[in-house]
Amino acid sequence: MNQQKALCLILITSLFFLTGCWDRTELNDLGIELGWGLDAAKNNGIRITAQFIIPSNFGISQSGGGGQKGKSFFIESGTGKDTLQAVQDMQTKLSREVFRGHRRVIVIGEQLARRGLASVLDTYSRDPEIRLRADALIVKGSTAKEFLEVSHPLENIPALGALKEHKQVGGLGDTSLLNFLIAATSDGITPILPVIELVHSSNKQDQTGIKGFQIVGGAIFNKDLKLIGFLNKQEGSTSLWIVNRLSKLTLTANVPQGNGNASLYMTKIESKIIPLIQGHTIKFDIALSGEGIIRENNTNLDLTQPKNITLLERLLEKEAEKQAFEIIEKVQKQYGTDIFGLGEAIHQKYPSKWKGLKGNWGSQFRRVQVSVHANLTIRRVGLTGPSLQLEQDKIKK
Repeated sequence: MNQQKALCLILITSLFFLTGCWDRTELNDLGIELGWGLDAAKNNGIRITAQFIIPSNFGISQSGGGGQKGKSFFIESGTGKDTLQAVQDMQTKLSREVFRGHRRVIVIGEQLARRGLASVLDTYSRDPEIRLRADALIVKGSTAKEFLEVSHPLENIPALGALKEHKQVGGLGDTSLLNFLIAATSDGITPILPVIELVHSSNKQDQTGIKGFQIVGGAIFNKDLKLIGFLNKQEGSTSLWIVNRLSKLTLTANVPQGNGNASLYMTKIESKIIPLIQGHTIKFDIALSGEGIIRENNTNLDLTQPKNITLLERLLEKEAEKQAFEIIEKVQKQYGTDIFGLGEAIHQKYPSKWKGLKGNWGSQFRRVQVSVHANLTIRRVGLTGPSLQLEQDKIKK
């Protein structure tokens, strides 16, 4: 019994030495930012712009986005020699502490991207409060601040519109920053980021002159993390297919045998890079695969016939091979930087030989031989075989 009393006394006494949440920050003391922008500033500095939500208005102005009274967001900027100093400058203009835990989108102005990102990336891998699963995009022809000021007709927080647009064109959305950082530290692949561009309005009554934004392709970086060129939308999607980071794709092929064209919508897409070293010759075979359904058939082929399905699959495969080979050849000749991870494939299969190749891989990449093979499967053709508007005598069985 005495032991129980002593134990209770010890427990009660220990309560006086316990502390509460003395360092907590209440929710109404936080400024929650979802969009983050990086731009070049004077004297080789950096300008940070953030898009913050206004909690009292969030979810109210559904139809007007953020461009009308009662908007759901506001932006604030700060400048400095580096990211942290710019954030501190921005913090002096805010009544609440900047909270980065919900950051979904990082946009980078073209001028800063061409100057180079090596000097501004350290904090994104060092600070544990920063989410690595965020979408990072390059703003072509504009600044990140200009982008974050643009409203979106379907989203309360415009930055989320960029994230969703990227997913709609087949990108994974929340891994582009992480993949960029991984490529930046690898010898066998150079980074690529999605590109977004402001869409200018033709309406003269629109005072801003801008009506929105759209995904327009990809941005190519070299090993110094400097922007050196752009890919168009089709090239950007194909490059993501090659590096196995594409979630969906619509592929259209001309069908001479059916006097028209047909489109395959694929949601199961994969790729494999197979390296082969023979003496001083380096070869790669890019194996593309995909499965999907026919969404449009403007030919006179009856797609209930297996032979027509086989014909269409072969033509779609040739189109996929052509697009992939053209983008690889373009990057080899025009940029000479390995955005496809061919060097990484050698590293994995031939680790001993890679040691002698990695120091000069940039020039080696220009000379490697690449072949592309596609294997596409049509799983469904929709509700009809031939097009309904065709007369029976014009349908090719």
